[in-house]
Amino acid sequence: MYELVIPRSVEKDIEKLPRQLQKIIANKHLESIKSDPHQSKFLRGKSRGLRKYTFSYRGTEYRIVYKVSETAKSAILIMVGSRENFYERLERRI
Repeated sequence: MYELVIPRSVEKDIEKLPRQLQKIIANKHLESIKSDPHQSKFLRGKSRGLRKYTFSYRGTEYRIVYKVSETAKSAILIMVGSRENFYERLERRI
């Protein structure tokens, strides 16, 4: 089991989402990442080295982008949000 590192910027991302979705992310998706952070695909281009976890909620696609640290056995969350304009916002963040 890996440790999750959740920076304040990611906490803010999650707080902007509907409350029900926040619960689903915490109870299902983040637990899935903690148990096997290598399950997700790598991003390409400028975001090389980061992984993306994708899921859908009420017909909207969402992304969780994170980086795996093998030495610390942790998954460091970078950004959480809906697919719309996600990668443009990600480029500004990293």
